Amino acid sequence: MLPFLVMGVAAVAGLAGFLAYLRSSREQRVAAAATVGLSVDDERVERRLADGRVETVRWSELREVEVITTDVGVHRDDGALLVLGVDDTHGCLVPSRLAAERGVIERLAGLPGFDTRRLVEALDQPPPSRTTCWVRPGG
Repeated sequence: MLPFLVMGVAAVAGLAGFLAYLRSSREQRVAAAATVGLSVDDERVERRLADGRVETVRWSELREVEVITTDVGVHRDDGALLVLGVDDTHGCLVPSRLAAERGVIERLAGLPGFDTRRLVEALDQPPPSRTTCWVRPGG
């Protein structure tokens, strides 16, 4: 009976260690995706991430704006992200708080056919949601 008890304790300890590793790994991925800088100017918006990655979108190349509301992950405190998309593989995620603070929303409002009411409605959607707010006309 003692060998079974030892094996059971070892299995539980191993499982606890594995779960702690998974939690730590997830926390590291979340921390790496945190926004550490956001630059906005007449040419582009650029987001710098904690792990050194950089996402950049030139206003002239912007094709689509989406809003994602969330209550999980690195962006749960903001509650929403603006997805500035150039194509299916190139874009920039902008936390909603920074979008308001750094003038991203003002720049979006100047895009042809952009409807700020639609953006506000999308930002007010309960999570999880994904709403396309704007697509470049003729694009």
